[in-house]
Formats: sequence, C-alpha cells, structure tokens
Amino acid sequence: MVKQPNSQTVHAKTPSKRDLQHQIGKTRESLGDTVEEIKETAEQGYTAAKETVSGILDYREEFQKEPVVWSLGALSAGFALGYTLGYAHKSSKRGKKSQIVQFADRVVDELSTVGQSLIIPELNSKIRQFFGLDFSELLTDMRGDNRDVGSILEREL
Repeated sequence: MVKQPNSQTVHAKTPSKRDLQHQIGKTRESLGDTVEEIKETAEQGYTAAKETVSGILDYREEFQKEPVVWSLGALSAGFALGYTLGYAHKSSKRGKKSQIVQFADRVVDELSTVGQSLIIPELNSKIRQFFGLDFSELLTDMRGDNRDVGSILEREL
C-alpha cells in the first residue's frame, strides 16, 4: 500500500512477469508493423524514382533510334522560338516596350551570354576539328565587315 499526501491509501498493482511479456510482445508487433509500413513506403519511392529515370533513358533510346527526326524537331522548336523572340525584339525598336518585349530582350541577352561563354567555344572546336574552319574568327569578320558570308567562307576554306 502506498500513502498519498492527502492520507488516502491507494493499492498499486505491480504487473506480473506474464503481463510484462505480453506487453513486450504487443510492442514488438507494433514495431514490426511500423517497419513494414516504412519499408513499403521506401519501395514505392524507389519504384517511382526508377520509373522516372527509366523514362529519361527511354527518351535517350528513342533519340538513338531516330536521331534525324528528333534533331529536326529540336531545330523546328528552336527556329519557332528564335523567330518569335526576334520578332518581339524587332518590334521593340519601333515603339513602347511592353512586358513581352522586355522579357524577350532579357531572354536574348541571357542566351547571348550563355552562347558566347559555353556554346561558341565548344562549337568552334568541333567545326575546327571537322572542317578546319575557325568559327569564332568567321563571326568576328561578319560583325566587323559587311561582306557576304559566302566570300568569308571561301577565304577561310
């Protein structure tokens, strides 16, 4: 018997060994269920990630099967985007700059920066390797000189 501060007597029941073992068994089952749920969730996440990655790999396989079709599609999309941005940029010189024209100007500036720093050097090395032509020099000549591209190419080749 345990006496509480207000002098009432409380009978405390101490659990038996059998009750403790039963409680431990329930706890193990509960932990096992929780572990199974976590495992299923992890497997679902893994499966979803695997499907996403395999989708990317399928894209690469499709490109390898039909490179001309995919290249023409990319070229068409690039041409359409470039034409649209060029038209917006051209119309900006005539009047008031709308939000679309300002956006087009920013996109053109960013693409120009990326092109000059990343794409042109790599493209120049590939063109030099395959054709023996210095592409960056060709671009410099075209910017500074009003000759047509054909005469510049003839001189380079």
